Amino acid sequence: MTTFDDILSAARALSPGERLRLVDTIWEEVSPTDWQLPSTEWLTEAQRRSAEFDAGRMTASSWPEVQARARRRAGLDG
Repeated sequence: MTTFDDILSAARALSPGERLRLVDTIWEEVSPTDWQLPSTEWLTEAQRRSAEFDAGRMTASSWPEVQARARRRAGLDG
């Protein structure tokens, strides 16, 4: 029987493009009815942040800005 660790090891051997394709394929095959609901703590924090944003006490970043920041922190961009 193939284990999770076997599959993960095989996935890590794929090229970056193939890994992205794999992730996309797996994600598309998970039904929203199977998604886990966020924890109460997560919902409370999301509501707090939403209220802060609505009140003008917090700003937001665009998705490309978030991606770029994450790539820099991970050492993927110069």
